[in-house]
Amino acid sequence: MFCREEAVQVHRELTTIQERGAGLAFIGNGNRHHARAFADGFEIEAPLYVDTERASYRALEMRRGFRATLGSRASLSNMRRALKAGFRQGLTRGDAWQLGGVVVVAPSGAVLYSHRSEAAGDKAPVAAILASLERA
Repeated sequence: MFCREEAVQVHRELTTIQERGAGLAFIGNGNRHHARAFADGFEIEAPLYVDTERASYRALEMRRGFRATLGSRASLSNMRRALKAGFRQGLTRGDAWQLGGVVVVAPSGAVLYSHRSEAAGDKAPVAAILASLERA
């Protein structure tokens, strides 16, 4: 439910992101069929890439594991927030224990913003993502 929540909320800002001269792409750890179903199910128009080996997650030092994913009070609080907003847990595809994040990268390769989830549902504030584009 959490990746759905974050992807939808960030994707809602696609026009604003593009108006600021940037692009948006998602990386999931399922396979290409999972990515297509996700994009279709949530009307995601931005490119969606798959990393079944999770190399990008490791390179970006994204957290992984049961304890990181569900072993905190924050996860429960985040679950209540997501449920209240109408997001539900669907069929888990890919690595259920892999947490994600958001990275904003300038054309030069400089990282303008980075948020690595500390618990399930720990998402980057959309305002922070958009603000980082102003620095590009």
